[in-house]
Amino acid sequence: MATTLFNKTALANGTSNLIVRADALNQSTDLVQAGVVFNDAIRASLGLFNLSGSGNQNPFLGSYTTDIHAVQNDIAAMLATPGNVTLGGQAFTLNTTDTAVLTNVEGQLSTLLTAAAQTTNAATLTAADQTLHAVQNEILQEINNDPHIAAALNNVTFLANTGATDVAFQNVPAGADDPAALAAATAGSSLKAVGEVFNAAADAAAGGISAANLGEITTDFTAVQQGLTKILGNATMLAQIENGETANAAALTTVHLQTVLNQINLQLTKYDGAEANGSATALRGTADNLLDIIDIVQGDANLNTAAGGNGAAGHAGGFSEMPGGLTGTVTKFQDNQAQTNFWAAFLAEANTINAHLTAIAGGQEQASAALVTQIQNYQQFGANFDAAQGSIFQGRFDNELNNGTLEADTAAAVKGLTGILNGDAGAALAADNAMITAAGQGFAADAMDVSGNNIAIGGATYVGTATTVATATSVNGLAQGSIPVTATPNIANGTGGTPASGTTTSGTPPSTPPACSGSHSDDHAAPAAAAAAPAPVPAPAPAADVHVTAAEMLTWMQGVGQHEAMASFWHH
Repeated sequence: MATTLFNKTALANGTSNLIVRADALNQSTDLVQAGVVFNDAIRASLGLFNLSGSGNQNPFLGSYTTDIHAVQNDIAAMLATPGNVTLGGQAFTLNTTDTAVLTNVEGQLSTLLTAAAQTTNAATLTAADQTLHAVQNEILQEINNDPHIAAALNNVTFLANTGATDVAFQNVPAGADDPAALAAATAGSSLKAVGEVFNAAADAAAGGISAANLGEITTDFTAVQQGLTKILGNATMLAQIENGETANAAALTTVHLQTVLNQINLQLTKYDGAEANGSATALRGTADNLLDIIDIVQGDANLNTAAGGNGAAGHAGGFSEMPGGLTGTVTKFQDNQAQTNFWAAFLAEANTINAHLTAIAGGQEQASAALVTQIQNYQQFGANFDAAQGSIFQGRFDNELNNGTLEADTAAAVKGLTGILNGDAGAALAADNAMITAAGQGFAADAMDVSGNNIAIGGATYVGTATTVATATSVNGLAQGSIPVTATPNIANGTGGTPASGTTTSGTPPSTPPACSGSHSDDHAAPAAAAAAPAPVPAPAPAADVHVTAAEMLTWMQGVGQHEAMASFWHH
């Protein structure tokens, strides 16, 4: 097994079985293998939810407990047979300090197991969360402050499934939330300053959000919220962040930053307080939401650099990567028929909208009020369907369908189309075209990404390039319904068409949709029109110095696409 797990090429390119759950959990006396499993536990501790029964989801509390047992068993075997200890597949001789550290860690792992079991009881939740957070950090400090072990672990790096280069017993991100750090973040002095406070909040959330740390985390995320708002409203700072990007890429970076702000809002308004009160939905939501925010920043080279990184996913600067997880800890969501219908429509319409927006930016089509209404209907469909699906679905997909990516893309698309319809010319028109191009790409990429984390009925997969509902599953025809989505979609059945007379919906009632301009009505022949939508045409890039007017875009985004309160992973 050592050859498979510790092949240098495989470690470097992310194909090592070391990061595959089914292999990493096997009994071993290798310190790297044990540490990689511990990394997974740290990541899962952002949301130790214990919900089961919907979407075939693997509760993180169970995964965490299994991880900690596996690490404890490995360390016990190392201490029992020190002559068999390896590190990265190579023989490793424990010295006196190493033995003392591992002996202490073995006992601390028992403490973690006891505390984890107590997170499901409201009476013991706060103390359990405090124990998890403190002891996890103690273990990381003890391992990484042992010069012999730390130096050896640092020589066995591997590409984690986050895209960052990790080591076993990877430290959590370096954060700061002292008064000076909070002041710098609140002022929006730099994305790095904001991101360092985000790191502090994410670190504090590892182990759980409880009454003991809710105040700190709320203060931190509020500073992040205010800092991001100021950065988005500062055209000069945005231009600095987006320096060197084409206008289209700069617009996409702006959308990414707005998406992060939306998801911080979601964290503050829906998850933090609820998790402190023991909500399993909020636990699931926090884990997915915080890790997704990190993915967004780390995956955008300009945001990554502005936050203090080197342009590639890593552990430097703000919004930096948490320790990577094991492939298989997060399972794909098994959709029922209504959810299959929804994702098929969501995918098909995303690609169709993207084609229209790209063609408009390229001069092959004209902007229309009808397309604005179609996009608004699409956004409402996503938000309202999410609200009706229950706790686990919401916890997993809120940040895609509510107060996140979909909302930011919609606001950008509507803003750009409105500018075009109002007769913008010159630099303003170039900015509009860049904005709608970025939004279209966002719609398509988001739909492809999130549907890829789902399994259609019968085990089928989704087709990320589809433009019709029927072809959006790997086995054609599994999904029902049509596009474009109407102003009154059938939420209960997950279809975009108007419900038949007498149909009832379940879950939260949809909020009032935008007024329809008369283009969609009850047209159920829409798939043919969608199929005939033009293929995406690369839009001519406007001059590189043309940027979206940040203050104007922020004002628009804050007033567009807001939803009513919804009832009540790292999946990328």
